[in-house]
Amino acid sequence: MSSTLIRGGTVVNAEGAVRADVLVRDGVVAALGTDPSWTADRVLDATGMLVIPGGIDAHTHLEYPIDGFTTRTADDFHSGTVAAAYGGTTTVLDFVKKEPDRTLRDTYLARRDTAAAKAVIDFGLHAIVPPRAQQPDVLADLRQLAKEGATSWKFFMAYPGTQMVDDGELLEGFELALENGVLPMVHAENGHMIDRETRLLLESGRTAEPFHAVAHGHDSEAEAVHRAVVLAESVGTPLYVVHVSSAEAAAEISRARAQGHRVWGETCPQYLAVAFEDYQGLGERAAAYLCSPPIRERANQQGLWTFLATGALSTVATDHAGFCLHQPDDLPPQKLRSPGYFPKVPNGVPGIEDRLMVLWETGVATGRIDPCRFVDLVATRPAKLFGLYPRKGAVTVGADADLVVWDPAADHVITAAGSHMRTDYNLYEGLRVTGRPVHVLSRGDHLVGAEGTFTGTAGRGAFLSRGKPHLF
Repeated sequence: MSSTLIRGGTVVNAEGAVRADVLVRDGVVAALGTDPSWTADRVLDATGMLVIPGGIDAHTHLEYPIDGFTTRTADDFHSGTVAAAYGGTTTVLDFVKKEPDRTLRDTYLARRDTAAAKAVIDFGLHAIVPPRAQQPDVLADLRQLAKEGATSWKFFMAYPGTQMVDDGELLEGFELALENGVLPMVHAENGHMIDRETRLLLESGRTAEPFHAVAHGHDSEAEAVHRAVVLAESVGTPLYVVHVSSAEAAAEISRARAQGHRVWGETCPQYLAVAFEDYQGLGERAAAYLCSPPIRERANQQGLWTFLATGALSTVATDHAGFCLHQPDDLPPQKLRSPGYFPKVPNGVPGIEDRLMVLWETGVATGRIDPCRFVDLVATRPAKLFGLYPRKGAVTVGADADLVVWDPAADHVITAAGSHMRTDYNLYEGLRVTGRPVHVLSRGDHLVGAEGTFTGTAGRGAFLSRGKPHLF
């Protein structure tokens, strides 16, 4: 393999920053320092820039099935991972939802093969635990998947009748996770509360897209987080709460952590940088903003930032589930298939390419977080929690050379037209950012160059069989 020397930059890890050159050989970081005698096949000038570990997006939905597997999200494992790489993300962790005619493990293996044929960056898979009625013997599959490196399982507390598990199934799943060194994850919304509120809204004629946020109240999210924490603590398992959108829900995590519970919260850029006020008056085009939990009021954002700063929220992922507003050539109608009727709008928003830039602009550039905390949120903490550290998540000797040369002064405007995602709109349209990746390496391969050149090929991404989480 070729060698690369990144010269003149400041290496930023979660623990601190230091001026150092980075020597890459055989796909790993071979040395850090300032030795003028180092030579390499390729030299990248990082003067005035930062060298950070490649981002780890722990929550994506690429070619993810919806509507009983009759359609899927717009990005597949190729377009989605290309977009991720352009944005400075070098690892994604996606999800496996059991297919109706397959067991969970068989679905997992098929999805792993699909991703392996298309991904340009490394990837792992979380298993979604189905309700027991869908697969009575699913616990045996989960035990086997844990042995095969699926060391995180997701449980839905929402969507009764399709994906929601009851409290008994949660307890049983949490016990099994604890026995097998697996980190359980929860989609924490009270599905019955949401269904009731949706019914009341529809009965009163309030069907327009913005009422989706009313149906998914702060209380339904906070209640589910509280309940999940209590159930996890009763078993003794750690817990990871995905896509926390409400400051009230984040406060539940903060209280639990203050009491010594091992619980970690994830939030997303759309909750930090976009607000309900941005779409409440858009009519049917508000469909572009619909996801669950919803993008909430602007007043809610400050609470999320506070909990990010204090550590109650530990990671920032995207929950990338991109759909097009208008119908793509190869897929059925998506966001605008039921104008004026929010229950039929596919839930999910794009963002896999924008995560680092949006968080840098709204967090680091504003002084809310520093560069080390930024690295921890987007790379190091996900690597630790999901069994990838120290191979991933840090610029350190022996780690995979997943590296981003980051220009903190770069001027860039985010647009749908300039994106590599397949969606035909962008939540952050017109946002001017002052930091962006200029070089992206994945296991030493120079995927993205300073002029926007891309050299990654479909299938070069490696499947990651993950170890136990580092829970400290």
